Amino acid sequence: MKRYIVDNEGNLLEVTDLKAAIFQVAMYLTYEIKNPTKEEEAFHKKRLSYWKDIYSKLVILKQDADKATAIN
Repeated sequence: MKRYIVDNEGNLLEVTDLKAAIFQVAMYLTYEIKNPTKEEEAFHKKRLSYWKDIYSKLVILKQDADKATAIN
C-alpha cells in the first residue's frame, strides 16, 4: 500500500519506508547551527518548522498503520 503526505509547501511526498522516514526526520530535528548568522538562523527556523510538520504527519501515518494492523 502506497502512503503519501503533503508537506507544508504543498508538495505530495510518497513514503516508501515509514520506519526509516521517521528515523531520518528525527535525526534532522537534532541538527543545529553553531553561531549562526541572522540569515542562517532564519533558514534553520524555517527548516525546523518544515521537519516538525513532516515528523508529525509521519507519526500519524504510523498510528493509522498500527490501528489497521490491530484490527486485522
